[in-house]
Amino acid sequence: MQLGRSRHRDFVALVIVVAALGGSLPARAGDATGAPDFTGWSIYGGVGASNAGLFTSGDVDGALINAEVRAPALDAPWWLFSPRPTLGVDIATEDKLISDAYAGLTFTFLKYGDLSFEGQLGGSVHDAKLKNDPSGRDLGCHALFHLGLDVDWRVTENWSAQLYASHMSNADLCDDNNGYESAGLRVGYHF
Repeated sequence: MQLGRSRHRDFVALVIVVAALGGSLPARAGDATGAPDFTGWSIYGGVGASNAGLFTSGDVDGALINAEVRAPALDAPWWLFSPRPTLGVDIATEDKLISDAYAGLTFTFLKYGDLSFEGQLGGSVHDAKLKNDPSGRDLGCHALFHLGLDVDWRVTENWSAQLYASHMSNADLCDDNNGYESAGLRVGYHF
């Protein structure tokens, strides 16, 4: 990974700010019914394809390293789908790729045995240039909306495998809105 010194320093500062904002949210303990607990602390890590997704046109640009932390579910009504505060980061493996940090909530829409189907809603920041970025993506502004979908398979009590897709866009609030997507595979540890 060879980010420019200034871009790297700015990106690290943004990750710290995003982490600080998610620090003190109220939480509740997980379910004690004997079923797999999908609501405790989770740490995910994996790899993804840059410029890959449902709304992406063109070829995959390269690989990203993805890491994510999910807090226990908030104490919320059942119809809010067990929202879990989430912090994540995609780290570019090449200079021409985009790194980003995101924060928001992860919602579990459906659980079927050891499978869960989840969605994410929140915001993100990235290190791409707003015009003429080497990635070819003009994202319009540095703060974007972040949406995600994943299918999580709980392999054991503490480990899971997950397919995920991520989308960032400014929803036409800035001049350019190319959007940016990634998709990949990650492994989760739950405690």
